[in-house]
Amino acid sequence: MSFTGRGSEYFKIWIVNILLSIVTVGIYSAWAKVRTQRWFYGHTVLDGQPFTYLATPMQLLKGRLIALAVMVVYALSSHFMPALAVAIMVALFIATPWLVVAGLRFNARMSAYRGIRFDFTGGVKEAAMVYVLLPLLLPFTLGLILPYMSYRQVRFVIAHTRFGDTAAQYQGQHKQFWRVYLIALAMLLVPVALIGVGAWSVVSNPVLGASLVGVAVVLFYGAMLMIGGYVMARIGNLYFNPSSLGAVGFESRLRARSLIWIFVSNVFLMAITLGLFYPWARVRLARYRAAQLTVQSAQALDIFTGSRLQAPGATGSEMADALAVGTGFL
Repeated sequence: MSFTGRGSEYFKIWIVNILLSIVTVGIYSAWAKVRTQRWFYGHTVLDGQPFTYLATPMQLLKGRLIALAVMVVYALSSHFMPALAVAIMVALFIATPWLVVAGLRFNARMSAYRGIRFDFTGGVKEAAMVYVLLPLLLPFTLGLILPYMSYRQVRFVIAHTRFGDTAAQYQGQHKQFWRVYLIALAMLLVPVALIGVGAWSVVSNPVLGASLVGVAVVLFYGAMLMIGGYVMARIGNLYFNPSSLGAVGFESRLRARSLIWIFVSNVFLMAITLGLFYPWARVRLARYRAAQLTVQSAQALDIFTGSRLQAPGATGSEMADALAVGTGFL
């Protein structure tokens, strides 16, 4: 895999997208998303062939208008009709599994390679278990169910993904996820412990306690960047390495230290450029992730076949985005 785009190219798309979205009061955001997705897909290359993003702006705009209408009704009712606001929140919570499946299906079917679409065949019942029931258990298990939940979500996405007529397989084990999250927890304990010690010291020595809290807060945010890079690298490898697509396998070689460096340097450069480095930051990450992924096949990749799929509506996908429901596809 390789990513051939340059930050300067994406900057032109990004800045125009922002300006036109502001001028059109957000209406252009649907076109902005399509332009961005098509650019990133078109510069992601496998075996000399780029990926393709097939969604149209009007598909996204319709979905966004419906999502916006729901959010506006909720915002207004929270002030004037609290009972209605509660009913809307309950309805959206109940609809979460459908939103997840609809978002994954839309993103999959709008993605293609060599003219063949991806697809997602997961069901609402299993999504309810993975995205509703397991998260509800987080507080009751003191977060200890998080590794298993992450494993089930990865398996749910991969095991129900298809490329044309070929179904993907996932052979990963949940105990591999436990190691990742236990190490991440250990990385977080030091700054959290310092914050506790500092808060306790404020009573007897306000100056020392405040200094310890300040240092601990800085360490906490630094640790979050490190944990983010570490978890993204390890889970990214666990996403692809145990996966297969027919006779095709994958080798992901993401390294935690490389992702941590990219995260830290991106944050620094975005800070000193007041956010204008964002396009280069996103391109750096896309280039690294593509370069560390190898698709292994003893046969040419044009052996895959696919039937014509009906394009689903974007309402579920846009609702999922609005509610921050994770429906990322590959």
